[in-house]
Amino acid sequence: FTSPYPKDFTDDVLEVIAEHDNICKGMHLPAQSGSDAVLNTMRRGYTRQAYLDLVARARSIIGPELELSSDFIAGFSGETEADHEQTMTLLEEVRFTQAYMYAYSERERTRAYHKLTDDVPHETKMRRLREVVDTFQRTARDLATEELGKEYTVLVEGPSRRDPSVMQGKTSGLR
Repeated sequence: FTSPYPKDFTDDVLEVIAEHDNICKGMHLPAQSGSDAVLNTMRRGYTRQAYLDLVARARSIIGPELELSSDFIAGFSGETEADHEQTMTLLEEVRFTQAYMYAYSERERTRAYHKLTDDVPHETKMRRLREVVDTFQRTARDLATEELGKEYTVLVEGPSRRDPSVMQGKTSGLR
């Protein structure tokens, strides 16, 4: 999956991931927002609670080596401060290891462009994006700190671009 909807991760798929050592234990679950109102406006087809339930099931089935990445959009049409706060608490609760975070911008070929008003001021979008990024970085740093001193099997990819005398690679969680 390159960017699956959370509904694509059935228990059968999660069990296959858990059972096979040659399948990475990193999953990309695009949340987009932590607010049911915004998710509904985006027509995402799931709620915050359904997303959290999937995360809990995935962690239960796959285990502690599961690492999650996600996408977040700050300042989507109609997003209120309360909606934004729900995204912040989702970041805190789930604790992602990677995230792709953007301020909302209209795209001509989308339903939002034709049907919704881009009513969140640019300055507000930028502030909210900074808060999302800061919260993600803090929680990801906390997760990384918890991993210090642990040993992992790593797939070696080759010499580091920064220092060719050092090898680089990835864990099964894609870290």
